Amino acid sequence: MKMSSKSAILWSESYIWGIWLYKALEKLKLKPDLILAENLKYETLKNYKLLFIPGGWASNKIQALGEKGKNIIKEFVKTGGIYFGICGGAGLAISKNLGLVDIKRKKDRIPSFSGEVLVELKPHFLWNGIKKPIFYLWWPSEFYIKDPHAEILAFFKKPLKNSFTSDLPVKDFQNKWQEIEKIYNIKLNPEKMKNIPLFIRKPYGKGEIFLSLLHFDTPNDKRGLKVFENLAQKFNLEKHSFNKKRRNNLNPSFFKEIEDFFEKAKELISLGKRNFLFFKRTPYLYQWRRGIRGLEYVNLYTMLKEIKDRLNLKNLKSEEEEQIIFILKNIKPTFNYFCEKAKEVLLMERIALNFERLTYNKTQNKKLFELRKELFGLKKSYGGIYKNIISEIDKILWILLK
Repeated sequence: MKMSSKSAILWSESYIWGIWLYKALEKLKLKPDLILAENLKYETLKNYKLLFIPGGWASNKIQALGEKGKNIIKEFVKTGGIYFGICGGAGLAISKNLGLVDIKRKKDRIPSFSGEVLVELKPHFLWNGIKKPIFYLWWPSEFYIKDPHAEILAFFKKPLKNSFTSDLPVKDFQNKWQEIEKIYNIKLNPEKMKNIPLFIRKPYGKGEIFLSLLHFDTPNDKRGLKVFENLAQKFNLEKHSFNKKRRNNLNPSFFKEIEDFFEKAKELISLGKRNFLFFKRTPYLYQWRRGIRGLEYVNLYTMLKEIKDRLNLKNLKSEEEEQIIFILKNIKPTFNYFCEKAKEVLLMERIALNFERLTYNKTQNKKLFELRKELFGLKKSYGGIYKNIISEIDKILWILLK
């Protein structure tokens, strides 16, 4: 077992999910170091006890790591490190990616479930103090587990009344899934998720692997925080005192520039709301209509809001301020172009939804298809102009949080 009590987050390709995890751990006075895939070295990683891997597209994470990064993480766990992956971070560990656990993704699954679930737990220190096992899922995969050494510690029991499948409230469509599935052309009935594994533990060499489809990092989730608290206590993770809120002596124009970026992202959400494409589902998350790219807008909005809020929480060094100014200046034309074209896309989608069954990459409208392709690419994971923008904005976030 590693003697270190330090923890880290593999930050690359996490975005909104990295923010959620960081803020959840921050509430417990845990301040993990943020490690970028391109900077990953075993000499550095061996100094940590636990590595958190947030949600996000596992395919993008594995691409960022490359073969060298994959081997470094495997060696880290083998020599006594703890791997704690959430959602996409759990998916990163499976057979076709890191290969830490012999698990495959189920193809025949309910692809768009989200919200609160009642969970069945097996006894484990992580669940200490959890009296009512209610947690959150956000569009999870489903795992087919072949690994004989994998221990399942949590199962899906039933969806709760405020959960959704696709853009449909579960409580309103019970007993109607069969007819709606014919319209949506996907599986929707969350009752068919009963007993699927949601949390897995496996020893690996001298280390240990925890894979969670449950988002313990969901904002305002006290039970999720309790799980992290149990984890921190078990492995004696290092805690920090955080500086109180203070005002930076930055040029007002610097704040105004950030505010301008944020307001443009906010306007995309507002446009979607006015046109019944988005609605505020929780204080921290918007729901979107099936067929449009919703998470992309929510992700962009969340990242820029966090940057805006964090500017007062860190005394920037002059070189850090220069870096941020350079990034903003560099991406501003592309960002403005994206926002203008995204407005066109949203309005075209508003009309198209009345005449056809849209998906994220299919439409009968050729102009809409080309615009979507330019802005987002054709894959479900982030692409197009959008991917370039959030990659640059993420650099600012990393500067403010590291």
